[in-house]
Amino acid sequence: MWQPGTAIDRLAFTTVVRGFANPPFFLSGNGSHASPWNLQTFAAKNRAESRQTPVIVTLGDDAEGFFQSSPPSPIDLAVILTNFQRLGAKKAATAVVLAWDSADPIGLLALDKALNRFDSLVMAAPLSRGAVPEPMPAAFRTTSVPLESVHGDIASLPVVNRVPLSGIILGKDRIAAGFQVIESEPITRFVPLLARWEDRVVFAFPLLVVLQRLDLPLAGVEIRLGEYLKLGPDGPTVPVDRYGRLAVPLKSLAPYAEIPAASLIDGDDGLFPQQAPQPVVLRDDRSAAEPATHAFSKQLPALIAALASDTGLTSARDYPRLQTTWEIFLLVLVALVLAALCGLPAFTRNIGFLALATACLTAQCLAAGTAHLWLPGLPALAAIACAAVLSAIITRTPAP
Repeated sequence: MWQPGTAIDRLAFTTVVRGFANPPFFLSGNGSHASPWNLQTFAAKNRAESRQTPVIVTLGDDAEGFFQSSPPSPIDLAVILTNFQRLGAKKAATAVVLAWDSADPIGLLALDKALNRFDSLVMAAPLSRGAVPEPMPAAFRTTSVPLESVHGDIASLPVVNRVPLSGIILGKDRIAAGFQVIESEPITRFVPLLARWEDRVVFAFPLLVVLQRLDLPLAGVEIRLGEYLKLGPDGPTVPVDRYGRLAVPLKSLAPYAEIPAASLIDGDDGLFPQQAPQPVVLRDDRSAAEPATHAFSKQLPALIAALASDTGLTSARDYPRLQTTWEIFLLVLVALVLAALCGLPAFTRNIGFLALATACLTAQCLAAGTAHLWLPGLPALAAIACAAVLSAIITRTPAP
């Protein structure tokens, strides 16, 4: 039961590291010489990497009149997205909300064709909570998970039940949709990633973009409210609070590249950097956009980078054991001290056992916390406990 990798050894290791690290812990290895314990914990700071930011195509005010109308019409968006494909973007994401109260049917048909030419596409829409719920659009339902798959208090998640726009375009078939903003939620530095829609959990647009980039299936996402969001067995892990928000504040990051939408019309084949991560993201930077949209657009590169960078985790660290000869030496030393203590009077002996156990625990904690070593503390404590019990039994047994 004291062998490396057993449940009691794992429990002892996690108990010790609680003294200098905050749970949850991500452990690998089995505590042996060949495979020592390997620990990752949440980092105190956001460690998002700038190379994980996306290529951003900015949809601005079009002061020079490149497009047919302002704000852009469906045919304008169809032209932009068609040029995405011409320039080599097989994956795309549009943070621009595509909604028109009345639009040209021919333009809508052209836009629909452009949307469905991508290998994968993620779209965005605001969500809100109304007195009368609406059916969940297909693009949201296909990229949602049942409430039963979520660990934690699901009642703490923000509740939504409608898209507060008429005439919104969310595409068909393989197109995914995530929320841009939740109108009932205040804008803070902690960004919502999850929301509850009836018996399903829907995801934020940037989260779906990262899943799209890494080709990770939605079924592999592990959600533990108040702990973390893991995007698959080999995917990034990010901390979330009990409300489904990113639990670390974002740091300012510029996009990998920022390209005006008008530049796509006559853009050369190398306009999109070949080494940049896909998808290419279309962002709403119009001055007439809502304040919430401005805030969302401003933080979008940093948020995508944070979710894709394993930003919530420290670097993995091994906790190797000492060489076998040194472990044997330490255990023999403990045994010799125990042998000496067993010949002392009961009170002095018990004080000695307690002092030795305290010394072993202190050495175990200091070695793990400062030197990142895992000492043979469990066998030493087991030997002390056995010596204490046996000496007490022998002392109380009357001589014949």
